[in-house]
Amino acid sequence: MAKKLNLPRINSVIVSGRLTRDVELRYTGSGTAVASMSIAVDRRYLDSDNNWQSDTSFFRIAAWAGVAERAAESLSKGAPVVIEGTLRSQTWKDKEDKTRTTVEIVARRIQNLEREAQEGALEEKSPSDDQESDDEIPF
Repeated sequence: MAKKLNLPRINSVIVSGRLTRDVELRYTGSGTAVASMSIAVDRRYLDSDNNWQSDTSFFRIAAWAGVAERAAESLSKGAPVVIEGTLRSQTWKDKEDKTRTTVEIVARRIQNLEREAQEGALEEKSPSDDQESDDEIPF
């Protein structure tokens, strides 16, 4: 008797990197916003000689509706981001009738990692700011 396979339907991806071009925003015929962008993701690894190497992968990103509009308003080329989404493949015939396939990330969430500095937010506390001395800590 063959076992029944209960394969989970998982399609989730999280990448971080920098946008390689400005966000391109357009609208479908029904008025839904769609944004296109791409991201460069670096990977560091040790080679067989124990030397650090790096390579870069480039991924196409599509965002829809509010995510698309917010991305177009706040992101531009070079912006450091974290993108959470799903993978989607598309297949089509080109002008020469050859089958082409592409894979893109459909963004569910895009987090801009750039923050404007707030006055005093990055200042370190000096020891005189503390009322208690570290000398009396028993551990």
